[in-house]
Amino acid sequence: MISTRLRSLFGGLAALSLLTAPIAAYADEAANPSAGPSAPRVPAGGPSASKPAAPNSGSTPGAPAEASGTVTLDLYNLTDVHGHIEKASKNGTVTESGIPAVGCYLDRARAASGDASFTLLGDNIGASPFTSGSLQDNPTIAALNELEPLGSTIGNHELDLGLDVFKHRIDGTGGYTKVGFPYLGANVDGMGRYLGDKVVWTSASGVRVAFIGAIAGDVPYKLSPGTTKGLTFNDPIPKINAMAKDLKVSGQADVVIAMLDDDVKNNYPKMGAYVDGIMGGDTHVPYKFSMVDGAQGNKLSAIASGSYTDNLADLQITYDKATKRVVRSEAKLIPASEVAACGEKQSIKRIVDRAVQDSKAAGDKVVAKGYTSAFSRGVFSSAGEPPDPGSNRGVESSLGDLTADSLRATVITKEGKPVDIGAINAGGLRADLTPLANGDITYRQTFAVQPFSNQLGYVTITGADFKKALEQQWKTQLNTQNSRPMLKLGLSSNVAYTYDPAKPYGQRITSVTVDGKPLDAQRKYTVGSVTFLLAGGDSFDALTAGGAPAITDNLDRERFNAYLGSHPGLKPRAAKSSIGVTLPSAPVADGQTIDIPLRGLSFSEGPSVTKNVNVSVGSTSTTAAVDNSLIDANANNEKAVVTADGVGRATAKVKVDGKCAANPGKNVTLPVTVATDFAEVVGAGQGLTVTVACAGAGQPSATPSAPSTSADPVKPSTGIAAPTATGAAKPPTAQTVRSAAATGGRGRGLAHTGPAAMPLIAAALILLLLGGGLVARAKPRAE
Repeated sequence: MISTRLRSLFGGLAALSLLTAPIAAYADEAANPSAGPSAPRVPAGGPSASKPAAPNSGSTPGAPAEASGTVTLDLYNLTDVHGHIEKASKNGTVTESGIPAVGCYLDRARAASGDASFTLLGDNIGASPFTSGSLQDNPTIAALNELEPLGSTIGNHELDLGLDVFKHRIDGTGGYTKVGFPYLGANVDGMGRYLGDKVVWTSASGVRVAFIGAIAGDVPYKLSPGTTKGLTFNDPIPKINAMAKDLKVSGQADVVIAMLDDDVKNNYPKMGAYVDGIMGGDTHVPYKFSMVDGAQGNKLSAIASGSYTDNLADLQITYDKATKRVVRSEAKLIPASEVAACGEKQSIKRIVDRAVQDSKAAGDKVVAKGYTSAFSRGVFSSAGEPPDPGSNRGVESSLGDLTADSLRATVITKEGKPVDIGAINAGGLRADLTPLANGDITYRQTFAVQPFSNQLGYVTITGADFKKALEQQWKTQLNTQNSRPMLKLGLSSNVAYTYDPAKPYGQRITSVTVDGKPLDAQRKYTVGSVTFLLAGGDSFDALTAGGAPAITDNLDRERFNAYLGSHPGLKPRAAKSSIGVTLPSAPVADGQTIDIPLRGLSFSEGPSVTKNVNVSVGSTSTTAAVDNSLIDANANNEKAVVTADGVGRATAKVKVDGKCAANPGKNVTLPVTVATDFAEVVGAGQGLTVTVACAGAGQPSATPSAPSTSADPVKPSTGIAAPTATGAAKPPTAQTVRSAAATGGRGRGLAHTGPAAMPLIAAALILLLLGGGLVARAKPRAE
């Protein structure tokens, strides 16, 4: 009997241990989430974008070899010069060294070492300031020739005036200065002799360096439709990696450098084992990454100088001639002030001086008077550094608003009426507009703002088509060839809309009003703009739904000047036209406190940066503080906030009052309005509502809080001081919200059962049954 009971006891204990095993296992997993094969690998000290180095930390030309048999190469580069050949300063600090100073610096570097080279990375011309742009960019080509570059990647702006003009520049015909260096585009088919794929340079130490030039595949979308007809832009990544392997295996090169006109931050992780370094551009953001991981576990360095002559890039490569391999590399940014300290190369200075003189009379012409406020483009900061002007094309800007208003006023239809809506693409505005100290605005300044000399026109489309165009501001399938998650349209002041960033692509626009009335999906509206946009540029093909645009006889800049001249003293718009609002998708209970996340309440620059927001739902309202931080760690992907019209964020908590005493058992719809410090930005006429389900059979009851699904909820932040839209330092917003849906409703320490636990549970049940049977049989024997 005793042995029988012992067997029963042991059986029960065994069953109990099997039952508790899966619980203990899951609790341990919850307590240590990094354990197990699913835990992500966190690299030690991952790469980060850096701001330009201080003047005393720049590259030293001709640095001596650190060990016998090694050679140090200084591979200098400029990207996105855009015709900025003159020196520029702000508040006593040199912000652009100018091409003459670059010439001086490079001459000194080459004299110190025969292992120094220089290349360009595209967008050398186009969207240029008046000095160069008014002279067909001939002064820029002449100045760059004097720098003796080994070659240049082709940029999309080299094609602004079409293929024929680009070919004229290569040949030195048609009134264009001859380009004295090869243009490269290894992934571009159809250009023939006008475009090479690489250059191979042999340094004084005998090291052969191959520079492969390539450009992002999205070029056709950045230019007026039809500009690239006959050309094919292939994926540059496999082309670069294949060429790099061939160049090294065949013995043509010891070192391979990729020169890809695209966002270097996105592309260096895709470089294969045969690529030793990469130079990038296009985004106008300076980057430097040293000894980071490539696609195959290889180490390389990556760099982008930024734009204009704000920095000179130096990709420093240490090569061991004995082992025939790169043993170390470093990316360095030499700031404009340090480059300018060298002085000026006189042959280039004479070119620039002549250009300034030739363009002076026309550039100094005053086109408007009485202005005291600046109109600026959008900005953001990726890692807390000072934002670069115009770096954020995904936010409403005061300059975009001004330009759109000018288009609505000056584009006239065939019937002699102004268009219904003015619109402008953010990329069409290339400089901020800051009046002179006496309030004047000159032709030189407006040329810098709109340097493309686009024709104006208009399209006639339905309200539904216009709403679709607004949806197309968000860009999808972001990759190494398309890194801007949003391209914001500047719209005339008679247009206002709301959007919900938490909704799927194509469903985010929640309301649109034109002239204070809801957009009529069936009505025809005329939209005036530059022909680039009206023809579907920047992927806004919804604007082409009504056919080809009607072209007027005016250029963008001339009409813009006329508008400024006839409206002296204009100020930046106080109220934003687009506001992000996320509301509950289902009815809420009466008396419930709901969270309403908001974004896009402020401009990133200018005076209209709100500190508070007031949100009303029916008869109740609340005020919330606004976070105007400009930092966006996800600026180049679909998780972006600040670069997706997210400047000025808040979460308003509102206790709803459905007046349910008078409406028992009914659904009551309450209007939602939003006001900043400056104006009401969402009115009742825009039709945003919250539905309250008044108590009754089957109706929800009030709970303390019902948060909405939000793309960027806000709570008090902690951390280092960061740039904000006001320009002052402010703690960056840091918020992580864990949704119950993300864990299936389970807490972290709760038991988890599933397919892996089922066999253990079944075995435990069998042992329990056996143990119970033994006990049952033992009882009669005891009696």
